[in-house]
Amino acid sequence: MLLQRLVGYAEENVTTPPFHREREFRWRLDLFTDGRGAQLTGLREPDGKGRGQRRFAPAATRTVGVAPQLGADDIQYVFGWGDDTTKPKRVAECHERFVALIQEWSDSDPNDVAAQRLVRFYRNDDMPLRPEGVGAKDGVLVAVDDELIIHRPSLVRFWMAEVARRKAGKAPRTGLCLVCGADRPLLDSMPSTVAKRLVPGAGNDAALVSVNASVFGYGLATGLEHTPICFPCGNAVGSGLTHLLGSRHAINLAGQDSRMAWWVLGAEEPDVFSGFATAPDPNQVNVLLKRLHSGDLARAEELAQTVDGDERFFSLTVGGNASRIMVRDWIDLPLQAALLHLAHWYRDMLMVTLADDEPVSFGLWHLVLAMGRWDGRSGENGRYTEIGKKNGRRPEHVQRDLLARALRGSPLPPSVLHHVLHRIASDGHIDATRAALLRLALCDPREKEPRVSAGLDENNNDTVYLYGRIFAHLEKIQRKAHGRDVNTTFGDRFLASAMGNPVPAVMAGRRMAAAWLGKVRRNPKTRNSEWALRSTLDALIDKIDSAKPLTGFLPAQRQAQFVLGYHQQRAEDRRRVRAHREKEEAEFDDVED
Repeated sequence: MLLQRLVGYAEENVTTPPFHREREFRWRLDLFTDGRGAQLTGLREPDGKGRGQRRFAPAATRTVGVAPQLGADDIQYVFGWGDDTTKPKRVAECHERFVALIQEWSDSDPNDVAAQRLVRFYRNDDMPLRPEGVGAKDGVLVAVDDELIIHRPSLVRFWMAEVARRKAGKAPRTGLCLVCGADRPLLDSMPSTVAKRLVPGAGNDAALVSVNASVFGYGLATGLEHTPICFPCGNAVGSGLTHLLGSRHAINLAGQDSRMAWWVLGAEEPDVFSGFATAPDPNQVNVLLKRLHSGDLARAEELAQTVDGDERFFSLTVGGNASRIMVRDWIDLPLQAALLHLAHWYRDMLMVTLADDEPVSFGLWHLVLAMGRWDGRSGENGRYTEIGKKNGRRPEHVQRDLLARALRGSPLPPSVLHHVLHRIASDGHIDATRAALLRLALCDPREKEPRVSAGLDENNNDTVYLYGRIFAHLEKIQRKAHGRDVNTTFGDRFLASAMGNPVPAVMAGRRMAAAWLGKVRRNPKTRNSEWALRSTLDALIDKIDSAKPLTGFLPAQRQAQFVLGYHQQRAEDRRRVRAHREKEEAEFDDVED
């Protein structure tokens, strides 16, 4: 089914000639029919990075063997120039085979002036001088009279026939293609690969289907003997996958082991996916969230899974291993079901912040960023280590874990919850993004309503949640007493241990709170708030005393409840301060009027 979908995607979106692939070229050889000499020109961009021009050129898979591409290839093929990494004998063979292929093209169409000119170039041995800094694998474009020969119709026709000859194997076969179901000539090996820059983890250009050793094949057979794929489908699989992974719908964050790409069949692309990796569009998110409150969600999702229509959503997640592509995830769902899963994702991710009055959602990039190490010494207020940095200590699979939760509707694996808790304990840093990750881990996407609230839940009498609220309130009392004149806060001292068992930390905090409240009472600027602080603390402790006592070390899910109680209480305190200030400013404006 995956190969069929890729072929369908290629038929709708890929316009390049068959058996062509985009690659980088750093040099251009210009030949002329008016007697002028050959010219070799550099194509590197003037940005200091040494990148060349990217062009679609004839290309067929080659591994360890010598296999020239037609009309544009490496320096070692076009000129026979090697470097410190090549063997002279092999370079000579590469050049000899390239020249022979040019001759065969010329013989196939004697009227093509470009082919005849290139043959004369090699026959007369009219090589240009070798520039400095040339690498054996630098790409070279060839042009005749200012026209790139890779665009010549005769070259495209000859190249299609050449690839068919190479990829048919020693004994050409005809049979039923498992992709299109037609009776056609079959491939012995796939004709194209995907550039390694598009496949995280790949050491070389990689193939989706490869049986180049007996150990990989059914019955120890090499080639595609037991995987019948015809030439058009084989080309479409490679070109479609390359186009898809290089499109704007592909997501690959640095340091992650996979790249995800998605597309839609039978409907316009929903805008809600466009900014998925960075920041979601609030308007589009609201449209999805409204669907959750229109009728029975569980029934709506069940209906969406069985809807009979052409509107389908596809998502492919791949990684690389040497020269092979690993399919890490493949999603084929009705579009409505995918949108419902995404709506669950946004609903379960909403979280209050210290600066906003309403819960907000986050982009995939922010969530992956928050999985890394927090550096409190970096910048004025600290920051997360950059995505892709080794010292960030992010799991390399977290991107695909989050995407599976968002698009497939699968619960997050326990490893995500454990890692976030570990980072919070190690860094001593909690913010809305990490709290959102904890909420995502605790909420089951299959449930009609989320089991964890996005903001402070006054009716939640869970003991651990209440301990988190008390911990935040003790911090608030300390800040009220000392302001910023404290080197080590209550949270700095006890947060990591309190996540495992908050009882000892809260008991110590209650003893220290007596002195803090006394200082608040003695300060003329803060004495009016002493009663409110004491009353809130007593009320929370009364709830704790009437709840089930805690014993032993808390499991991960209970630790997450403590952290959420802590974060949401802090956010609520900030919201009340802002509301109080706005009320005072409004009253002051009324008096002035």
